[in-house]
Amino acid sequence: MQKKIIALAVAGLVSGAAFADGSNVTVYGVADLSFDMVSTSGPTGAETGSYNRVSSNSSYLGFKGSEALGNGLDAVFQFENSVTADAGGMFGAARDTFAGLKGSYGSMTLGTQTTPTRLLGTQIDVNVGATSIGQNVAVFGLPGFDARHANSALYTSPNMSGFSIGAAYMAGEDKSVDGAAGTFAQKNSDMWDLGLTYANGPVLAGLTYATSKARDVADSQFKNTRLAGAYNFGQGSVRALWNSAKTSVTGFDSKQNTWGLGATFNVAANGKLIGQYYKTNDVSTNAGDIANTGAKLFEIGYEHSLSKRTMIKAIYARVSNDSGAAFNFANNGVNNPGADIDPSGLQVGIRHSF
Repeated sequence: MQKKIIALAVAGLVSGAAFADGSNVTVYGVADLSFDMVSTSGPTGAETGSYNRVSSNSSYLGFKGSEALGNGLDAVFQFENSVTADAGGMFGAARDTFAGLKGSYGSMTLGTQTTPTRLLGTQIDVNVGATSIGQNVAVFGLPGFDARHANSALYTSPNMSGFSIGAAYMAGEDKSVDGAAGTFAQKNSDMWDLGLTYANGPVLAGLTYATSKARDVADSQFKNTRLAGAYNFGQGSVRALWNSAKTSVTGFDSKQNTWGLGATFNVAANGKLIGQYYKTNDVSTNAGDIANTGAKLFEIGYEHSLSKRTMIKAIYARVSNDSGAAFNFANNGVNNPGADIDPSGLQVGIRHSF
């Protein structure tokens, strides 16, 4: 009731219109703040040392709603932005923000959105909200596939006996400035992302495939395949993920595979242990393997619910880079990690959702 009152008040300030035609708006969000003690280790003189900080993690504020159009068809929308609560509470990057139609056939939405590949990765991550210094995407070979993508069109099928299909297309916007060669930021690049998921009771399984091509660079293409699953046995859960990232730029082909295991275990009525381990192998190419380009991620933590909407957490995580790798925390990485530098940290925080 309180959220609906707030939503109506905010919407009234914005538009001055009353919601009397079957539409509704909900205000929602998360305040996820932590105190982090982070450090780096590696070759003498290359470390950035240790320091403390406050992190906003996945704090965000959103507005979402729908309007019944008749015959089982709804218009849907969502506006969502991150909130940098540790730096004045200003809005940060856009999160899932879209508008579209939803009916018995599924939904079709346009905007900035989570694609099937990213969604599967977050579903397997052991952290609530898939956010912390131990987030699994930290050591994935092509992290660009795990971003929210602008200029996207996303179709999500209805649930069909546990199975669902997701298909996303990211349009190749005509950018005026290229990014670095071999990256997603190149001019006129576009992307497809397809996913098949089975979710029924305690079982979750998914397979995704994504591909991106930079149209202004001959033979420049990026591909990502992901297979993952999870099983909830009541007292806890087990999870596994395999990811293969491939790059082809002007005849030079490379591949980097990642696999990981995770688990949660309830140790009290309101508390659970979480942990995960991910290993990224060396880069292999059509000219031979590139030694010492892999990394490992280790995380262990405890989450304790104080209510349905508030929890406290304590997490330790470490990324161990090989001498030729420079992976970093995916969420609020350490300063200038560099090759062969290993970020680690202890994070203690609170997460409140509304």
